[in-house]
Amino acid sequence: MKTIITVIISIALATFAQAQQKVSISDFESLDNTNWTGELMYVNYSDSKEVILPTTLRIEVEKNKIIFYKKYTTEESANDKSTIKIKKDGTYLGNEKIIRVQRSTDGSIEVETRYEGKDANRDATIYITYSFNEHQLSMKKEVEFKDAPGKFVRNQYSYTES
Repeated sequence: MKTIITVIISIALATFAQAQQKVSISDFESLDNTNWTGELMYVNYSDSKEVILPTTLRIEVEKNKIIFYKKYTTEESANDKSTIKIKKDGTYLGNEKIIRVQRSTDGSIEVETRYEGKDANRDATIYITYSFNEHQLSMKKEVEFKDAPGKFVRNQYSYTES
């Protein structure tokens, strides 16, 4: 009997843990038609120094997509529009596998993703953490090189709603 109960509890916990690693477009609806002011901090590839750029962000949410319109007030040539689609039944943001979702009772959401790629022309595992609530939003990119264990922050956007 103890074995059966242990198996049932294990299955329930595994199912619950997997369910927590999904998102839906409703998680992002509070960001629809919002404007943000903040900065981008990035580590320069050439000299490894931190650079900070003022930036603004507009977000739109459509169907299964989150659309980001980024503007850099001091480097307008870098302005861009990017889109992230929720894929594979909510287990991916674009090509990034969702590895952790944390929803707080105050409405804050933190989503961590992972993908294999290159950084500075080196094979790496790249982690992106999206954190937001009604008034603050951040997107942090961390890199872990295959030949040098340990993550470091490559860049981070930090915003407040404007």
